[in-house]
Amino acid sequence: MPAIIEFSRTDEEGLGSTAHEVLKEISTKHPDVFKAHVQDLCKAIEGEAPTAKKPNGQGVVDDLKACAGFARKFPKDLPKDRKFLQSLISFALYGTPPKAAKHAVTIIMSIADKKEMHAKDILSKCTKDFQCGSGNYLSKLAALSQLILLARREIEDDTDPVIDIAINHVLLQSRNEASVDDPEWIDTPDEDLTAKVWALKILINSLRAIPTDVPAVEIASPVYKLLNVLVAKHGELSKNGNSPAGHKSRLRLLASQLLLKLSCTRHLDSMLTPSAFNALATVAQDPCTPMRIGFVNKLMKYLGQGSLHPRFFSILFLMAFEPDQHLKDSVVTWVKSQRTRFEARKSTTLETVFARLISLLAHHPDFDPDPENLKDFVQYIIFYLKCVANPDNLSLIYHVAQRVKGVADGIASPPSLVADENLYVLSDLAQAVIRQWEELQGWSMQAWPGKLKPPGGIFKALESHERAQEVADKVWIGEKVIEGLEGVVRGSIRAKKRKNLADDGTEIRTKKRAKIPTINKVKPKATKPVRTPKKSRRADDSNAEGGVAPSSETRRRSGRKSTTKSYVEQSDDEDDVEMEKWQADDTDEEVEASETESQNQEGGRADEDEDMAEAEAEVEQEEEEEEPEPEPEPAPKPAIRETRTRGAKKSNDVTPVAESKKKSTPVTVNGRGKAKVNGKTNTTPKTNIITRGRARGKASVEVQEDDEALTDPPESDQE
Repeated sequence: MPAIIEFSRTDEEGLGSTAHEVLKEISTKHPDVFKAHVQDLCKAIEGEAPTAKKPNGQGVVDDLKACAGFARKFPKDLPKDRKFLQSLISFALYGTPPKAAKHAVTIIMSIADKKEMHAKDILSKCTKDFQCGSGNYLSKLAALSQLILLARREIEDDTDPVIDIAINHVLLQSRNEASVDDPEWIDTPDEDLTAKVWALKILINSLRAIPTDVPAVEIASPVYKLLNVLVAKHGELSKNGNSPAGHKSRLRLLASQLLLKLSCTRHLDSMLTPSAFNALATVAQDPCTPMRIGFVNKLMKYLGQGSLHPRFFSILFLMAFEPDQHLKDSVVTWVKSQRTRFEARKSTTLETVFARLISLLAHHPDFDPDPENLKDFVQYIIFYLKCVANPDNLSLIYHVAQRVKGVADGIASPPSLVADENLYVLSDLAQAVIRQWEELQGWSMQAWPGKLKPPGGIFKALESHERAQEVADKVWIGEKVIEGLEGVVRGSIRAKKRKNLADDGTEIRTKKRAKIPTINKVKPKATKPVRTPKKSRRADDSNAEGGVAPSSETRRRSGRKSTTKSYVEQSDDEDDVEMEKWQADDTDEEVEASETESQNQEGGRADEDEDMAEAEAEVEQEEEEEEPEPEPEPAPKPAIRETRTRGAKKSNDVTPVAESKKKSTPVTVNGRGKAKVNGKTNTTPKTNIITRGRARGKASVEVQEDDEALTDPPESDQE
């Protein structure tokens, strides 16, 4: 730690930023390690304290950030002497960049014993003779934004000057005017834009600091109105409309992100009205790419943390026409991961949000019930189905689309029949798309048995039963639209398959013909004269352990090696993987029962293999006792050997292995699929190997008699 702190101060070998990053990680992840050396870091901060004429070093900002994170968790372990507190106050007034002032205020409010005194001292020094553009006004704005968040109770009676500075001195003043050459986006904001950013944060933090038991409508309404104006007017606050384009893009993005942040506070979420929510959703389709990326990433961050209401998921499905493929793919991947998480919790969040998506599309600025325009809105529905739909939840999604047709719009003010009809058009359109999706995917959709109540706020009940019956009986989209859906849906499914992506996001493997563990699967060949096999020798037929000689490798009749696996080699790993996929949502009891059944089956197969080995050993022993004949004899009708589980019934056409050892001429099957009689190979009897499916995809092999010439099994058996 001392060496890391020294590197953070001196930036030796260019390792200063790395040292600061390590300090930050240690302070948050391993505070016990940080605790022993925090005094050294505080002394380093004291030595870097700025004044009105002397700026601080750039590296000290990360030191302050590390101390601030540590101070929130362990305030008693930091020094509280007067010298250290005075250095922090100097950072709050003169620290550069402004984040240094923010972190300094955080430390003071976490460790100081006399918080009220220090809070009022900083407040008076920051607000006295404040003038935008002079002195360290950016540092003072940053200190005020953090002070109003952490010490609102201590400065509750003196917050009016702070709000006045933020609105009248900063936000409503513009020192830069628009020009033709202004870029659409600026990566590094100038001082004027930075001041407006901190002014907006002052307003937001004043709302976040309101206790949950205090009514916040009167206080929050002006702030929400300001943020909604920034979103609706694309970042323009000036009445003259002469703000630079780069400033407007930055301010609109910041306003949208701050609205998301306020909605993370539960008692403030209701302040974002449905109409304001619809306007906020359009930020995801802003022409400026950095704005879309910043907004969507922040939205996914808060949703992933569980901080936002599920209604915000509907905004992500407006990315159907996203031109940035990387951003679009990241959204699809993230939504599918959330779908998996919700499925594991038996949650229907993403399915029920479909009603909100229909409402959002009905109020979209580009919506028009014209058939040509509806083609674009089909793509939104298809994009949603690609991310969410599967054979299990498609019926629920269809039910949600139906329920929208049984309510009226609750957003338009005053109520409008046009808004209601837009909902009904999209409801019928969604139902038609889902039916086409089901048919082309080959799924089977059953009626949803449960009941679902549409979300309140955006919907309301119909005025009468007659109106409800009228809406339900009418088809709100034309036949021309319905007929054109099949081609659109089919094209989207083909495009998805070309990308080798399945519905669940997994890679689609190229279809291959199923391999069946048979040893007689050969193509028909011209009849050849039967050759008398040479006299086989026991030493060549078997090794010392009674098995097949090393040279008797399983081959096809054509001489090529067979890729067929024997019964013992057959692996069930792939079957286990498939079963795990289908049983991912089972309860613990069902999983435990499945494991028990699997163990029983494995034990049964082990016993079956043991019985088969014992029977073959007995047959081999009797074979050795027989004297080999000098000339081949006509083979008797071969006994049929069947591998069965214990307790299986005997078939009329099949003789078990256990009975084969009672016959005077035992019959076995060698590795080449030919019958062996009295130690000799006979080519006359032909055998077919039939694979019978057992539980969990395991197979058993039996030999069935066939007096006809060796031919291929029917096509259905091969597959």
